[in-house]
Order: sequence, then structure tokens, then C-alpha cells
Amino acid sequence: MAGPDDRIGIVIAGGGTGGHLFPALSTAAAITDLEPRASVTYVGTGRPVEEHALASQPYDYRVLRTPRLERSLHPWNLLLPARLLAAIARAARILRESDAALVIGTGGYGSAPVVAAARLRRVPSVILEQNIIPGLTNRLLSRVANLACLTFEPSADWLSPRIKKVVTGNPIREVRDAGDAEGARERLGLDARRFTVFVFGGSQGARRLVEATRGALGELAERDLQFIVQTGEDAALEVPAAWEGRLLVRPFYDEIYECYRAADVVVCRAGGGVAEVLAFGRPMVLVPYPYAAHAHQDRNAAYLEQEGAAVVVADDELDGAKLAALVADLERDGDRRATMARASRELGRPDAARHVGREALALVENKL
Repeated sequence: MAGPDDRIGIVIAGGGTGGHLFPALSTAAAITDLEPRASVTYVGTGRPVEEHALASQPYDYRVLRTPRLERSLHPWNLLLPARLLAAIARAARILRESDAALVIGTGGYGSAPVVAAARLRRVPSVILEQNIIPGLTNRLLSRVANLACLTFEPSADWLSPRIKKVVTGNPIREVRDAGDAEGARERLGLDARRFTVFVFGGSQGARRLVEATRGALGELAERDLQFIVQTGEDAALEVPAAWEGRLLVRPFYDEIYECYRAADVVVCRAGGGVAEVLAFGRPMVLVPYPYAAHAHQDRNAAYLEQEGAAVVVADDELDGAKLAALVADLERDGDRRATMARASRELGRPDAARHVGREALALVENKL
């Protein structure tokens, strides 16, 4: 058993997208809260989203250049085995320097060499899976990791039978005052009592949703509605005169939880970010990103629609008229919204980060 002053090294690794990074940061925060001796090192890919998010965090940040399998016939694939072995060797050095007692992989090719190195060094490891259909990396890592923390129960069927599986939900930051919709609208400078729609595209695919919103605004101008739109860096949306005071547009919202609180309905993609919407118990219009690997967003969306929490629209069917019709229908039908919100709350797991933290720390205690 570790003494009260003994440091416990925790290494968390993932790909370079927000879908991997933000669950990692939420898990790190939960672990350091549960175990003050924990010292976290984040191993990433060096992408700007990581550098920006980690600049204000108290964690050691290490960059590991990791090769990835090209999905087309590419000469680089011939060198993949040698490059992957080199990455595993670099990862093993990071684990040694961090005195790692536990490794957590949040998915994506960036986690592969770190979890593989953990197996070689006999360090217990955990993989997090945010989607119904696990990606290739996690399917392979399930053969060597000790524990898989799942967002959705059906994911278990895609992983190795040898790994222990626990449905924890996708780790998110702590949710407070989920029901304070009127207060959130006032803090955002909107009408506290007006029906509110929040539109965002996550780290991928915001442009299509912004274009559809632009068209929907023309169709909905006479209705008593207001919109919050996150455009991302690659899209823009002007505020028409008819929507002055009823349309809030920003590239990003630092406090996106206020937008979830304010919303009656959320329009978004169907990646790992839906965990936050579920935690707030909001009805969703989901537009799966059509280029997601293994069509995992389509599977996520279909599951959430089946469970009653969402309406699904295919990306190639989405336009201003379609979005306007869906929003108008949901605004008119309060009973339907209430049913969807109830289903969303039942699927949401706002305590997922602490659940993952407890499961992960139990592996450390068993090892010690």
C-alpha cells in the first residue's frame, strides 16, 4: 500500500480531437479530486486544440508522434510496423519517466502506443469508448488493456471477451444547475422565457449545420424563438435584422454549459459530445457527421433515436426548410419535448468522470 506522501503517476493518452481530449481532462480532474496523490501526465499528438486546452491545466504535457494507418493504399502503410514499434519505445520511456502506475487511453490512434507500452511494462490500463461502435484502435487495445469504460452498453459486443467492461458513461465536467434555463438565458443576454435552440457542430462538421441554420432563420423569423449558434472557426453567420436580440453567434463558447442550460432543444452532430447534452437532459436533433470512421455517428444517432431522446436527420437531407420544420414541430409539441427530455436524462450520466476515476484507481490499489 502506498504511503500518504507517495506520488501516484497517472498517464492519460488520446488522439488530437476534442472528442478524445475533453473526456481525458474530465477524467484527470475526477482522479485528482478522488486521489490527491495522483500526478497526471497527458500524452497527446501536439495539435493546437490540445495546446490551447492544456495551457491552463496543471498537468504535464508530452507530445508523442504516432503513426496512423492510412485508409487508402499509401506507401506509408508499408513502414507502419516499424514506425509503431518506435512509437511504443518512446511511449515506454514516457511511462518510465512519469513513474506511471496507471495508463488511460481515451481512443484514437494516439493512445495505441501508450496502452501497448503499459502492457509491456505491466502497468494496468483502461480504455474509454465514447461511441456505440468502437474504433479500430480500441478494438485492438481491448486485447491488451485491463478495463474498458463504455458510454453505451452495446459497445461491449465489439470488444475482446477477455477485457472487463463497465458502462460508466462518457466523462464530462461536473454538471450543476441543469434546470436553470431562464437564468442561463439571462446571463447570455437573451430573453429568459423565449423558446431557445442551441446549434453547434463540435470540432468537426459545423459548417453544414450553420448553413442549415441560416436558411431556417428565414423560415422561422415570425415565430417567437431565439437561437444560440456556435459556428466554429471555419464558418460564419450574420445576424439578420429580424433576429436582432434573438440570435447569439460566436465561434466558440468558453462556457458551453450555459448554452446547454439555456436550450429547449439542441441541434448537433452525434459524436462523443452528445454525452454532455444527455447529462443536461435536453431533446436533440442529431445530424450524424457522414465522414466519421466506421459510420459511428450514424450508429450513435440511431441508438439515441430508438431510445426516444433524439430526432435524426441525415447530413445530405439537412437544409434550412427541413431544420425549420423540425424546430417548429418541437416548439409546438411540448408533450413530445417532455418525453424526449425524460429519455435524455435517463441516458445521461453526469457522474461518469468520477465513476471512471473510481474504477481506474481500484486497478492501482489492486496493483499496489
